[in-house]
Amino acid sequence: MFIQIIFFILILLVLYAYFGYPLILALFSAAGRRKRYTGDETGETLPELTLLIAAYNEEDIIEEKILNSLELDYPADRLNLAVVSDGSTDGTDEITMKYADRGVQLIRVKGRRGKTVARNEAVERTGSEVIVFSDANAIYRKDALIKLARHFSDPEVGAVCGNLRLVEEGEDENLYWKYEKLIKRYEDRFHSIIGANGSIYAIRRDLYRPLPPEVDDDFIAPLMAYSEGYRLVLDLEAVSIERDISSSDMHVEFQAKRRVVLRGIQSLARVSHLLNPLRHPAISFELISHKILRWSIPFLLLAILLLNFFMPRSALYSIIFFLQIIFYSAAVTGILSGFGPFYVPAYFVSTNTAVFLAVVQYLMGRRSRTWEKKRG
Repeated sequence: MFIQIIFFILILLVLYAYFGYPLILALFSAAGRRKRYTGDETGETLPELTLLIAAYNEEDIIEEKILNSLELDYPADRLNLAVVSDGSTDGTDEITMKYADRGVQLIRVKGRRGKTVARNEAVERTGSEVIVFSDANAIYRKDALIKLARHFSDPEVGAVCGNLRLVEEGEDENLYWKYEKLIKRYEDRFHSIIGANGSIYAIRRDLYRPLPPEVDDDFIAPLMAYSEGYRLVLDLEAVSIERDISSSDMHVEFQAKRRVVLRGIQSLARVSHLLNPLRHPAISFELISHKILRWSIPFLLLAILLLNFFMPRSALYSIIFFLQIIFYSAAVTGILSGFGPFYVPAYFVSTNTAVFLAVVQYLMGRRSRTWEKKRG
C-alpha cells in the first residue's frame, strides 16, 4: 500500500509541475491582479541608461545588432551604447570600432572569461542609472528601451524583464517558449517573476553585484535585487526577437538545454535563502514549483517506471505501464528519425534527458563557466 501511495504521489508531482502550477497561478492572478505604475514614457522622466551588448565571436551579426541599437527610440542624451567583447578572436571588435564616432563603445575583456565576468567588468565602467543587458543576436523593437525604462519611475522597481520572442526563420514563435512565457506572466501577476533573460532585461546599476563566472546574471541579479526589497516586473511590450534553434537540430537543442539547466542550478545555489518558505513564502513557492520540481522531473519519471513493476497485477497498473512504454517508444522513434510525427514525445524525452545529465553533472562537481554561441 505504501508503494502505491508513493507511486501516485510521483505521478501527481509530474502533473503538478506541468499543469497544476500554471493553473494555480492563473487562479490567483485572476483573483487579485496587481495594479502597476508604469511611469511616463516621455523624455522628462526616463533615466540615463546603458545598453550593454554581450558578444563573443559575433562578427556575423554584431553589425546588425549595432545598427538596430542605434535606431532605437530613446533620448540620445540619456542613452549609451556599449559592446562588451569577451575575448573575441574574430572581427567582432573591429566591426564595433567602426561605430565609435556614433557613440558605440567597445569594452574588451582579455581572454575568454565568460559572459557573467564580461558583464561584471562592463558595469564597472559605466555610471548610468540603469543597465540594459542584451545579447548580440537580439533584435529590439524600436520602443523596447522606453518600455523597459518607464518602470524605473517607481522607486520600488529594481529590475524589469522584457519579452523575448524565439522564432524559427519564417515560422511562428516556439510553442514551448510560449508556454514558459505564459507561466512567467502568471508569476508576474501573482507575485514576482523569478529571474529574467539575458536577451532583454534592465536593472538599476546600484543593485547589480559582481557575480562568479559559473552563474547566470540574468537569473540571479534580479533575485538579488528582490532580496534587497525591490520588485521585479515583466513588460511584454518591450520586445526582443531572436532566431531559435531549428526544431530539426536535435543535438544542438539537447546541448543548449543541458547547459542552461546546469548554469541554472549553479545560479540558484547562490540565492538558496529564497527557498525558505517561512521567510519567503511566495518566491520560494515559485522557485520550487518552476525550477526545482522541473529539474526533478526525469528522476520522478524513472521512479514511476521502476515502481510500476512492483504494483499489484491489475488492469489499471498494466495500462499505466503500457502507456509509458508506448510513449517512450514513440520518443525513441522520433529521436532516431529526427522528430517527425513523434515530435512531442521526442522533444519531451530529449529535454528531460538533458536535464537529467545536467543535474548529475552538478552533483558530480562539474561546472559551466563560459557560454556558447548556439542558443535555445
